[in-house]
Amino acid sequence: MNSQHEPQKIEIQGWTFRIQPSSDPSPDQRVMLLLHGHQGNENAMWILTKPISNNYTLIAPRAPVKTGEDQYSWHEIDPQWPSLQTYADLAGQLLNRVDDWLEDHKLTIQYYDVMGFSQGAVMAYALAALYPQRIGKVAALAGFIPQTWVHELDGQSFSGKSFFIAHGTRDDIIPIKKAQQAADWLEDNGAQVTFCGADIGHKLSANCFNGLGEFFD
Repeated sequence: MNSQHEPQKIEIQGWTFRIQPSSDPSPDQRVMLLLHGHQGNENAMWILTKPISNNYTLIAPRAPVKTGEDQYSWHEIDPQWPSLQTYADLAGQLLNRVDDWLEDHKLTIQYYDVMGFSQGAVMAYALAALYPQRIGKVAALAGFIPQTWVHELDGQSFSGKSFFIAHGTRDDIIPIKKAQQAADWLEDNGAQVTFCGADIGHKLSANCFNGLGEFFD
């Protein structure tokens, strides 16, 4: 279980983060990126880290586009979902900042695990696609892979990777069929997928919450 001391709020190259360093001094330390959804912020994902082990350093960025009071988004919301290149630009900016922080703290980490919710889950998929050598396990909660991206993705980059996909059958923001399409496509390309469905809306169910701890163990 992850310790519940207050994460540190810091600025890295103009972006706001909350970071909770691992309390485990062993060499098996890991890093997890916590990616909030549309109108969330750097505080939104911490409730989901309770089942996550203490050997993780947890890093939660605030998305760069302000949409309201304490509300942020990874990009503007338009009828057409943004291109993969839009997410590539965001992913590069994010990883550059995380890399700088880890280097400043003399942490040598081979790869990052990722947990994303909704729009943050789309960002998690983009990171896995664009940086297959740097991204480990991915939990995509109430998210999807945009169909307009599929022809641009290298399916082989997902081979052998592990994904935890959680979605509600009553989600009226992102229908569960989109999550199932993502799961099917990933499995067709050699990924290992754990799919957790529940009779809820656009949120994480209790049974899928418990599954997060097992997945990231």
